[in-house]
Amino acid sequence: MRISRRTFLQGSSAAASLAVAAPVLLGGPRRALAARDKELNILCWEGYNTDDVLGPFRDAHEGITVRAESGTSDPDMINKLRAGEVNVWDLINLNQPWARQQLLPEGLIKPLNKERFMPYFAKMAPEFADPAYPLAFAANGDLIGMPQRYGPFSFVVNTDKISREMAEDQGWKLFLDPKLKDRYGVLTYDNWNLIHMCLTGDLNPFKPLDEKGFATFTDIAKQIFAGSKLLTDDLVR
Repeated sequence: MRISRRTFLQGSSAAASLAVAAPVLLGGPRRALAARDKELNILCWEGYNTDDVLGPFRDAHEGITVRAESGTSDPDMINKLRAGEVNVWDLINLNQPWARQQLLPEGLIKPLNKERFMPYFAKMAPEFADPAYPLAFAANGDLIGMPQRYGPFSFVVNTDKISREMAEDQGWKLFLDPKLKDRYGVLTYDNWNLIHMCLTGDLNPFKPLDEKGFATFTDIAKQIFAGSKLLTDDLVR
C-alpha cells in the first residue's frame, strides 16, 4: 500500500488515528516520588507549563503552588530523575513507552490509584478506552500513567522563506529538494524519524517493508541526513 503526500496531508483525522499505533506520539503524566500537600512540581514537555493548561487547575485548587519546568527530550527528563530529582518533581509528563521500559524498572515512578483514575478511560477516544490503553499499565496490571494526547508529529518551516502552502503541498518531499541542502535540521529522536522517511518515500509506515521498500527507505534516509545542516536531540535549538 502506498500513501501519497497529498492523501496523507488531507487525511489528518485518519493520520491521528493511525498515530495511536505509534505510542511515541502519545504523552502521559506519571506520579513521581516526592510528596507535598500544598505544592505541585511538574516536569513536562513544552506547552504543558502554560497558563492555558495550569490556569484551570490553579483556579480549582486555591492555595496550591504549581511550578512547572519543561524538558528538551525524554532522556533529558529521565536523567534528571536518575540524578536525584525524584525528590523535586511530583509529576512527569513524557512519551508513554518510557514509563514502562525505563522509569518503572528503575523505581523512578510509582503506580497511580486505579480506583481514582480508571474511570477516566471511559471518557477517552475508543483506542484508549476499550480495552484500556496497554502502555498505561505495568506487566502486573498496575496503572503507571494516564494517556492525555496523541497525533502526528510534523515539521516546522520559516514562513519568511517557505510558504505554508508550499510546505503543505510538498509535504516531507520538500526535504529532497537540492536547494534545501544545509537549510534544515533533523531532530534525532530514535525511531521518530522512521514514519517521516517512510512518508517521504511514499511507503506505508504501518506495514512491514519488503526488499524494495527497504531500498527506498535507505535512499531517502541518506538524502535527508546528508542534506541537513544540524542533527540534534534538543528541540529548543
